Amino acid sequence: MSDLIEALKSDVLLCDGAMGSRVQAMGLDIEVDYGGQENCTEILNRTRPDIVREIHRGYVESGSDIIQTNTFGASPITLGEFDLTDEAFDLNQRAARLAREVVDEARQADGIRRYVLGSIGPGTKLPSLGHIAYDDLEAAYRLQADGLISGGVDGILIETCQDPLQIKAAVNGAKDARKAAGVDVPVIVQVTVETTGTMLVGADIAAAATILKAMSVDAIGLNCATGPKEMMEHVRFLSESVDVPITVQPNAGLPELIDGETVYPLRPDELADWLRRFVSDYGVNLIGGCCGTTPEHIQALHRMLGNLGRNRRRPEPAPRTPDWTPSIASLFTQTPLRQENAVLAIGERCNANGSRKFRELQAAENYDACVAMGRDQEGEGSHAIDLCAAYVGRDEIADMTALLTRMRGSLTAPLVIDSTELPVLEHALKLYGGKAI
Repeated sequence: MSDLIEALKSDVLLCDGAMGSRVQAMGLDIEVDYGGQENCTEILNRTRPDIVREIHRGYVESGSDIIQTNTFGASPITLGEFDLTDEAFDLNQRAARLAREVVDEARQADGIRRYVLGSIGPGTKLPSLGHIAYDDLEAAYRLQADGLISGGVDGILIETCQDPLQIKAAVNGAKDARKAAGVDVPVIVQVTVETTGTMLVGADIAAAATILKAMSVDAIGLNCATGPKEMMEHVRFLSESVDVPITVQPNAGLPELIDGETVYPLRPDELADWLRRFVSDYGVNLIGGCCGTTPEHIQALHRMLGNLGRNRRRPEPAPRTPDWTPSIASLFTQTPLRQENAVLAIGERCNANGSRKFRELQAAENYDACVAMGRDQEGEGSHAIDLCAAYVGRDEIADMTALLTRMRGSLTAPLVIDSTELPVLEHALKLYGGKAI
Protein backbone atom coordinates (compact mmCIF):
# COMPACT_ATOMS: atom_id res chain seq x y z
CA MET A 1 0.00 0.00 0.00
CA SER A 2 1.34 3.45 -0.91
CA ASP A 3 1.44 6.09 1.83
CA LEU A 4 1.72 8.95 -0.66
CA ILE A 5 -1.69 10.51 0.06
CA GLU A 6 -1.12 10.40 3.81
CA ALA A 7 2.25 12.04 3.25
CA LEU A 8 0.57 14.81 1.22
CA LYS A 9 -1.87 15.41 4.06
CA SER A 10 0.93 15.87 6.58
CA ASP A 11 3.56 17.69 4.49
CA VAL A 12 3.63 19.88 1.39
CA LEU A 13 5.71 17.78 -0.99
CA LEU A 14 7.86 18.90 -3.90
CA CYS A 15 7.56 17.19 -7.28
CA ASP A 16 10.17 17.47 -10.01
CA GLY A 17 10.22 19.66 -13.13
CA ALA A 18 10.12 19.19 -16.88
CA MET A 19 11.44 16.06 -18.58
CA GLY A 20 10.68 16.73 -22.26
CA SER A 21 12.13 20.22 -22.51
CA ARG A 22 15.29 19.07 -20.70
CA VAL A 23 15.78 16.22 -23.15
CA GLN A 24 15.18 18.52 -26.12
CA ALA A 25 17.87 20.89 -24.86
CA MET A 26 20.48 18.12 -24.92
CA GLY A 27 20.84 18.00 -28.71
CA LEU A 28 20.67 14.21 -28.85
CA ASP A 29 21.36 12.30 -32.05
CA ILE A 30 18.21 10.98 -33.73
CA GLU A 31 19.76 7.72 -34.90
CA VAL A 32 22.13 6.96 -32.02
CA ASP A 33 20.10 8.18 -29.04
CA TYR A 34 16.51 8.03 -30.29
CA GLY A 35 17.00 4.87 -32.34
CA GLY A 36 15.60 6.70 -35.34
CA GLN A 37 12.42 7.71 -33.48
CA GLU A 38 12.65 11.49 -33.55
CA ASN A 39 10.89 13.28 -30.65
CA CYS A 40 9.99 10.01 -28.91
CA THR A 41 11.34 10.84 -25.46
CA GLU A 42 10.03 7.56 -24.04
CA ILE A 43 12.36 5.45 -26.22
CA LEU A 44 15.24 6.76 -24.10
CA ASN A 45 14.09 4.43 -21.33
CA ARG A 46 15.54 1.67 -23.52
CA THR A 47 18.19 3.37 -25.64
CA ARG A 48 19.67 5.84 -23.12
CA PRO A 49 18.63 4.91 -19.58
CA ASP A 50 21.72 6.79 -18.34
CA ILE A 51 20.21 10.08 -19.54
CA VAL A 52 16.89 9.35 -17.84
CA ARG A 53 18.70 8.52 -14.59
CA GLU A 54 20.77 11.69 -14.90
CA ILE A 55 17.67 13.88 -15.20
CA HIS A 56 15.97 12.13 -12.28
CA ARG A 57 19.09 12.49 -10.11
CA GLY A 58 19.34 16.16 -10.99
CA TYR A 59 15.84 16.76 -9.61
CA VAL A 60 16.47 14.65 -6.50
CA GLU A 61 19.66 16.62 -5.82
CA SER A 62 17.63 19.82 -6.27
CA GLY A 63 15.27 18.75 -3.48
CA SER A 64 12.41 16.84 -5.13
CA ASP A 65 10.37 14.53 -2.93
CA ILE A 66 8.56 13.04 -5.94
CA ILE A 67 9.92 11.93 -9.31
CA GLN A 68 7.71 11.42 -12.36
CA THR A 69 8.47 8.60 -14.77
CA ASN A 70 9.53 9.34 -18.34
CA THR A 71 6.24 8.01 -19.74
CA PHE A 72 4.15 11.06 -20.60
CA GLY A 73 3.61 9.77 -24.15
CA ALA A 74 3.99 6.05 -23.46
CA SER A 75 0.46 4.82 -24.10
CA PRO A 76 0.34 2.17 -26.84
CA ILE A 77 -1.75 4.53 -28.97
CA THR A 78 0.77 7.38 -28.87
CA LEU A 79 3.70 4.99 -29.25
CA GLY A 80 1.89 3.55 -32.28
CA GLU A 81 2.77 6.76 -34.13
CA PHE A 82 6.40 5.56 -33.88
CA ASP A 83 5.56 1.89 -34.62
CA LEU A 84 6.30 1.08 -30.96
CA THR A 85 2.89 -0.15 -29.81
CA ASP A 86 4.27 -3.56 -28.84
CA GLU A 87 6.86 -1.94 -26.55
CA ALA A 88 4.33 0.00 -24.46
CA PHE A 89 4.32 -2.27 -21.42
CA ASP A 90 8.09 -2.70 -21.44
CA LEU A 91 8.86 1.03 -21.82
CA ASN A 92 6.52 1.93 -18.95
CA GLN A 93 7.95 -0.79 -16.72
CA ARG A 94 11.53 0.27 -17.56
CA ALA A 95 10.74 3.92 -16.82
CA ALA A 96 9.21 3.09 -13.44
CA ARG A 97 12.21 0.95 -12.50
CA LEU A 98 14.65 3.71 -13.50
CA ALA A 99 12.88 6.27 -11.32
CA ARG A 100 12.55 3.74 -8.48
CA GLU A 101 16.26 3.00 -8.68
CA VAL A 102 17.13 6.70 -8.34
CA VAL A 103 14.85 7.44 -5.37
CA ASP A 104 15.87 4.25 -3.54
CA GLU A 105 19.54 5.09 -4.10
CA ALA A 106 18.98 8.57 -2.67
CA ARG A 107 17.14 7.23 0.38
CA GLN A 108 20.03 4.93 1.18
CA ALA A 109 22.27 7.98 1.18
CA ASP A 110 20.18 10.44 3.21
CA GLY A 111 17.25 8.47 4.69
CA ILE A 112 14.60 10.73 3.13
CA ARG A 113 11.44 8.98 1.88
CA ARG A 114 10.73 9.86 -1.76
CA TYR A 115 8.05 8.72 -4.16
CA VAL A 116 7.66 7.76 -7.81
CA LEU A 117 4.62 8.87 -9.78
CA GLY A 118 3.78 7.07 -13.01
CA SER A 119 3.14 9.81 -15.57
CA ILE A 120 0.25 9.33 -18.02
CA GLY A 121 -0.26 12.11 -20.55
CA PRO A 122 -3.35 12.82 -22.68
CA GLY A 123 -1.93 11.45 -25.90
CA THR A 124 -2.82 12.86 -29.29
CA LYS A 125 -6.38 11.56 -29.69
CA LEU A 126 -9.34 12.92 -27.71
CA PRO A 127 -12.62 10.95 -27.58
CA SER A 128 -14.91 13.97 -27.22
CA LEU A 129 -13.54 15.27 -30.52
CA GLY A 130 -14.17 11.93 -32.20
CA HIS A 131 -10.50 11.04 -32.64
CA ILE A 132 -10.79 7.65 -30.93
CA ALA A 133 -13.36 5.31 -29.42
CA TYR A 134 -13.64 5.35 -25.64
CA ASP A 135 -13.09 1.60 -25.18
CA ASP A 136 -9.87 1.67 -27.23
CA LEU A 137 -8.54 4.58 -25.18
CA GLU A 138 -9.39 2.98 -21.83
CA ALA A 139 -7.69 -0.25 -22.87
CA ALA A 140 -4.56 1.68 -23.86
CA TYR A 141 -4.42 3.48 -20.52
CA ARG A 142 -4.98 0.18 -18.73
CA LEU A 143 -1.94 -1.34 -20.45
CA GLN A 144 0.20 1.71 -19.66
CA ALA A 145 -0.83 1.62 -16.00
CA ASP A 146 -0.10 -2.15 -15.92
CA GLY A 147 3.50 -1.42 -16.92
CA LEU A 148 3.92 1.43 -14.44
CA ILE A 149 2.52 -0.56 -11.52
CA SER A 150 4.66 -3.56 -12.45
CA GLY A 151 7.70 -1.26 -12.36
CA GLY A 152 6.96 -0.18 -8.78
CA VAL A 153 5.37 3.28 -8.86
CA ASP A 154 3.84 4.77 -5.70
CA GLY A 155 0.97 6.40 -7.57
CA ILE A 156 -0.45 7.19 -11.00
CA LEU A 157 -0.44 10.81 -12.21
CA ILE A 158 -2.87 11.43 -15.06
CA GLU A 159 -1.67 14.84 -16.20
CA THR A 160 -2.24 17.59 -18.76
CA CYS A 161 -5.85 16.44 -19.14
CA GLN A 162 -7.76 18.22 -21.90
CA ASP A 163 -11.03 16.32 -22.19
CA PRO A 164 -13.31 14.98 -19.41
CA LEU A 165 -14.00 11.83 -21.42
CA GLN A 166 -10.25 11.25 -21.79
CA ILE A 167 -9.98 11.64 -18.00
CA LYS A 168 -12.65 9.00 -17.47
CA ALA A 169 -10.84 6.56 -19.76
CA ALA A 170 -7.52 7.12 -17.99
CA VAL A 171 -8.93 6.90 -14.46
CA ASN A 172 -10.94 3.76 -15.22
CA GLY A 173 -7.95 2.17 -16.97
CA ALA A 174 -5.70 2.94 -13.99
CA LYS A 175 -8.24 1.61 -11.50
CA ASP A 176 -8.61 -1.62 -13.47
CA ALA A 177 -4.82 -2.01 -13.55
CA ARG A 178 -4.38 -1.54 -9.80
CA LYS A 179 -7.26 -3.92 -9.08
CA ALA A 180 -5.70 -6.59 -11.28
CA ALA A 181 -2.31 -6.10 -9.60
CA GLY A 182 -3.86 -6.16 -6.13
CA VAL A 183 -2.15 -2.93 -5.07
CA ASP A 184 -3.53 0.24 -3.56
CA VAL A 185 -1.75 3.00 -5.49
CA PRO A 186 -3.49 6.40 -5.54
CA VAL A 187 -4.73 8.01 -8.75
CA ILE A 188 -4.05 11.73 -9.11
CA VAL A 189 -5.50 13.86 -11.92
CA GLN A 190 -4.17 17.21 -13.11
CA VAL A 191 -6.23 19.12 -15.65
CA THR A 192 -4.87 21.72 -18.05
CA VAL A 193 -6.80 24.99 -18.28
CA GLU A 194 -5.87 27.14 -21.27
CA THR A 195 -5.61 30.94 -21.30
CA THR A 196 -9.23 30.87 -22.53
CA GLY A 197 -10.25 29.77 -19.02
CA THR A 198 -11.33 26.28 -20.07
CA MET A 199 -9.82 22.94 -20.99
CA LEU A 200 -9.15 22.28 -24.67
CA VAL A 201 -12.62 20.85 -25.38
CA GLY A 202 -14.35 23.67 -23.47
CA ALA A 203 -14.83 22.28 -19.94
CA ASP A 204 -14.32 24.75 -17.09
CA ILE A 205 -12.63 23.92 -13.77
CA ALA A 206 -15.98 23.49 -11.98
CA ALA A 207 -17.15 20.88 -14.51
CA ALA A 208 -13.83 19.05 -14.24
CA ALA A 209 -13.94 19.06 -10.43
CA THR A 210 -17.52 17.74 -10.43
CA ILE A 211 -16.59 14.85 -12.69
CA LEU A 212 -13.41 14.03 -10.75
CA LYS A 213 -15.23 14.09 -7.42
CA ALA A 214 -17.76 11.60 -8.80
CA MET A 215 -14.85 9.34 -9.83
CA SER A 216 -13.32 9.43 -6.32
CA VAL A 217 -9.78 10.27 -7.41
CA ASP A 218 -7.25 10.70 -4.61
CA ALA A 219 -5.97 14.19 -5.48
CA ILE A 220 -6.90 16.90 -7.98
CA GLY A 221 -4.77 19.62 -9.51
CA LEU A 222 -3.57 21.72 -12.41
CA ASN A 223 -0.53 21.60 -14.66
CA CYS A 224 0.88 22.86 -17.95
CA ALA A 225 -0.50 25.38 -20.53
CA THR A 226 0.09 28.48 -18.40
CA GLY A 227 2.20 29.93 -15.64
CA PRO A 228 1.02 30.25 -12.03
CA LYS A 229 -0.46 33.72 -12.50
CA GLU A 230 -3.02 32.41 -14.99
CA MET A 231 -3.80 29.44 -12.71
CA MET A 232 -4.57 31.49 -9.61
CA GLU A 233 -8.37 31.68 -9.84
CA HIS A 234 -8.63 27.99 -10.73
CA VAL A 235 -6.43 27.05 -7.77
CA ARG A 236 -8.62 29.25 -5.56
CA PHE A 237 -11.73 27.39 -6.76
CA LEU A 238 -10.19 24.00 -5.94
CA SER A 239 -9.05 25.27 -2.54
CA GLU A 240 -12.56 26.39 -1.66
CA SER A 241 -14.34 23.37 -3.13
CA VAL A 242 -12.56 20.00 -3.09
CA ASP A 243 -11.86 17.87 -0.02
CA VAL A 244 -8.87 15.93 -1.39
CA PRO A 245 -5.23 17.07 -1.69
CA ILE A 246 -4.50 19.72 -4.34
CA THR A 247 -1.50 19.58 -6.69
CA VAL A 248 -0.13 22.43 -8.83
CA GLN A 249 2.63 22.20 -11.45
CA PRO A 250 2.69 25.28 -13.70
CA ASN A 251 4.94 26.07 -16.62
CA ALA A 252 7.73 28.57 -16.05
CA GLY A 253 5.37 31.27 -17.31
CA LEU A 254 3.58 31.62 -20.63
CA PRO A 255 5.89 30.50 -23.45
CA GLU A 256 7.31 33.17 -25.76
CA LEU A 257 8.84 32.74 -29.23
CA ILE A 258 12.18 34.55 -29.34
CA ASP A 259 14.48 34.23 -32.39
CA GLY A 260 12.60 31.11 -33.44
CA GLU A 261 12.97 29.37 -30.07
CA THR A 262 10.38 28.76 -27.35
CA VAL A 263 11.39 30.53 -24.15
CA TYR A 264 9.73 30.29 -20.73
CA PRO A 265 10.25 33.65 -18.99
CA LEU A 266 9.58 32.94 -15.30
CA ARG A 267 12.76 32.94 -13.20
CA PRO A 268 13.19 30.40 -10.37
CA ASP A 269 12.63 33.01 -7.65
CA GLU A 270 9.47 34.26 -9.39
CA LEU A 271 8.03 30.76 -9.63
CA ALA A 272 8.85 30.17 -5.97
CA ASP A 273 7.12 33.40 -4.94
CA TRP A 274 3.92 32.44 -6.75
CA LEU A 275 3.84 28.90 -5.38
CA ARG A 276 4.57 30.17 -1.86
CA ARG A 277 1.27 32.04 -2.09
CA PHE A 278 -0.51 28.92 -3.33
CA VAL A 279 0.86 26.93 -0.37
CA SER A 280 0.18 29.61 2.25
CA ASP A 281 -3.12 31.02 0.99
CA TYR A 282 -4.79 28.07 -0.76
CA GLY A 283 -3.56 25.02 1.17
CA VAL A 284 -1.93 23.32 -1.82
CA ASN A 285 -0.40 19.93 -0.91
CA LEU A 286 2.00 19.33 -3.80
CA ILE A 287 3.96 21.77 -5.95
CA GLY A 288 6.37 21.27 -8.81
CA GLY A 289 7.08 22.39 -12.33
CA CYS A 290 6.01 21.61 -15.86
CA CYS A 291 7.30 22.89 -19.22
CA GLY A 292 10.34 25.14 -19.03
CA THR A 293 11.18 24.37 -15.41
CA THR A 294 14.71 23.25 -14.57
CA PRO A 295 16.63 21.95 -11.54
CA GLU A 296 17.21 25.62 -10.66
CA HIS A 297 13.45 26.17 -10.43
CA ILE A 298 13.09 23.10 -8.23
CA GLN A 299 15.96 24.28 -6.00
CA ALA A 300 14.14 27.60 -5.50
CA LEU A 301 10.93 25.75 -4.57
CA HIS A 302 12.91 23.53 -2.18
CA ARG A 303 14.36 26.57 -0.41
CA MET A 304 10.96 28.23 -0.22
CA LEU A 305 9.36 25.17 1.38
CA GLY A 306 12.26 24.93 3.82
CA ASN A 307 11.69 28.53 4.87
CA LEU A 308 7.96 27.92 5.34
CA GLY A 309 8.63 24.75 7.32
CA ARG A 310 10.96 26.53 9.77
CA ASN A 311 11.96 23.66 12.05
CA ARG A 312 10.56 21.07 9.61
CA ARG A 313 11.98 19.99 6.25
CA ARG A 314 8.55 20.53 4.76
CA PRO A 315 5.69 22.72 6.02
CA GLU A 316 2.34 21.31 7.03
CA PRO A 317 -0.42 22.06 4.50
CA ALA A 318 -2.35 25.21 5.37
CA PRO A 319 -5.80 24.29 6.73
CA ARG A 320 -8.75 24.52 4.35
CA THR A 321 -12.50 24.37 4.91
CA PRO A 322 -13.82 23.41 1.48
CA ASP A 323 -17.54 23.76 0.85
CA TRP A 324 -18.63 21.49 -1.98
CA THR A 325 -21.93 22.24 -3.67
CA PRO A 326 -23.65 19.01 -4.81
CA SER A 327 -23.72 19.28 -8.58
CA ILE A 328 -23.99 17.56 -11.91
CA ALA A 329 -21.91 18.43 -14.96
CA SER A 330 -22.02 18.38 -18.72
CA LEU A 331 -18.91 18.22 -20.88
CA PHE A 332 -18.62 21.98 -20.39
CA THR A 333 -20.18 23.30 -17.17
CA GLN A 334 -21.27 22.49 -13.64
CA THR A 335 -24.91 22.81 -12.59
CA PRO A 336 -25.57 22.94 -8.82
CA LEU A 337 -28.42 20.75 -7.63
CA ARG A 338 -29.46 23.57 -5.31
CA GLN A 339 -30.93 26.45 -7.33
CA GLU A 340 -31.73 29.94 -6.09
CA ASN A 341 -35.36 29.45 -7.05
CA ALA A 342 -35.34 26.15 -5.11
CA VAL A 343 -36.17 24.21 -8.28
CA LEU A 344 -33.85 22.20 -10.49
CA ALA A 345 -35.61 22.15 -13.85
CA ILE A 346 -35.04 18.97 -15.86
CA GLY A 347 -36.24 18.99 -19.46
CA GLU A 348 -38.05 15.70 -20.15
CA ARG A 349 -38.85 15.81 -23.84
CA CYS A 350 -35.75 13.82 -24.89
CA ASN A 351 -37.43 10.69 -23.57
CA ALA A 352 -38.68 7.96 -25.88
CA ASN A 353 -41.30 6.94 -23.30
CA GLY A 354 -42.58 10.44 -22.61
CA SER A 355 -42.40 12.22 -25.95
CA ARG A 356 -44.02 10.84 -29.09
CA LYS A 357 -42.07 13.29 -31.27
CA PHE A 358 -38.73 12.23 -29.77
CA ARG A 359 -39.65 8.53 -30.12
CA GLU A 360 -40.52 8.98 -33.81
CA LEU A 361 -37.29 10.89 -34.52
CA GLN A 362 -35.31 8.20 -32.73
CA ALA A 363 -37.07 5.44 -34.68
CA ALA A 364 -36.19 7.27 -37.90
CA GLU A 365 -32.60 7.62 -36.60
CA ASN A 366 -32.86 11.36 -37.06
CA TYR A 367 -30.51 11.92 -34.15
CA ASP A 368 -29.66 15.51 -35.10
CA ALA A 369 -33.30 16.45 -34.67
CA CYS A 370 -33.27 14.70 -31.28
CA VAL A 371 -30.32 16.88 -30.28
CA ALA A 372 -32.22 19.97 -31.45
CA MET A 373 -35.01 19.08 -29.03
CA GLY A 374 -32.46 19.09 -26.23
CA ARG A 375 -31.13 22.49 -27.30
CA ASP A 376 -34.67 23.87 -27.38
CA GLN A 377 -35.16 22.81 -23.75
CA GLU A 378 -31.86 24.47 -22.81
CA GLY A 379 -33.11 27.66 -24.38
CA GLU A 380 -36.28 27.44 -22.33
CA GLY A 381 -34.25 27.37 -19.09
CA SER A 382 -33.84 23.67 -18.28
CA HIS A 383 -30.90 23.12 -15.93
CA ALA A 384 -30.46 19.50 -17.07
CA ILE A 385 -31.85 17.29 -19.85
CA ASP A 386 -33.41 13.88 -19.25
CA LEU A 387 -32.30 11.37 -21.89
CA CYS A 388 -34.05 8.02 -22.31
CA ALA A 389 -33.64 5.79 -25.37
CA ALA A 390 -35.65 2.81 -24.08
CA TYR A 391 -38.04 1.91 -26.87
CA VAL A 392 -39.53 -1.57 -27.43
CA GLY A 393 -38.09 -3.27 -30.49
CA ARG A 394 -34.96 -1.12 -30.74
CA ASP A 395 -31.36 -1.60 -29.57
CA GLU A 396 -31.23 0.77 -26.57
CA ILE A 397 -27.44 0.74 -26.28
CA ALA A 398 -27.00 1.52 -29.99
CA ASP A 399 -29.49 4.40 -29.83
CA MET A 400 -27.95 5.72 -26.60
CA THR A 401 -24.49 5.61 -28.20
CA ALA A 402 -25.66 7.59 -31.23
CA LEU A 403 -27.47 10.16 -29.09
CA LEU A 404 -24.67 10.64 -26.57
CA THR A 405 -22.04 10.95 -29.27
CA ARG A 406 -23.92 13.91 -30.69
CA MET A 407 -25.28 15.46 -27.49
CA ARG A 408 -22.10 15.53 -25.42
CA GLY A 409 -20.57 18.14 -27.70
CA SER A 410 -23.75 20.06 -28.54
CA LEU A 411 -25.46 20.66 -25.19
CA THR A 412 -24.04 22.65 -22.31
CA ALA A 413 -26.63 21.41 -19.81
CA PRO A 414 -25.84 18.12 -18.02
CA LEU A 415 -27.66 15.00 -19.11
CA VAL A 416 -29.65 12.83 -16.71
CA ILE A 417 -29.35 9.30 -18.12
CA ASP A 418 -32.62 7.43 -17.70
CA SER A 419 -32.86 3.65 -18.10
CA THR A 420 -34.03 0.57 -16.22
CA GLU A 421 -31.19 -1.52 -17.67
CA LEU A 422 -27.90 -1.49 -15.75
CA PRO A 423 -25.75 -2.32 -18.85
CA VAL A 424 -27.21 0.76 -20.58
CA LEU A 425 -26.35 2.98 -17.62
CA GLU A 426 -22.82 1.57 -17.37
CA HIS A 427 -22.29 2.07 -21.11
CA ALA A 428 -23.65 5.63 -20.97
CA LEU A 429 -21.41 6.57 -18.04
CA LYS A 430 -18.38 5.57 -20.11
CA LEU A 431 -19.45 7.47 -23.20
CA TYR A 432 -20.67 10.66 -21.55
CA GLY A 433 -18.08 13.37 -20.91
CA GLY A 434 -19.89 14.77 -17.88
CA LYS A 435 -21.25 13.32 -14.67
CA ALA A 436 -24.30 11.23 -15.52
CA ILE A 437 -26.96 9.82 -13.16
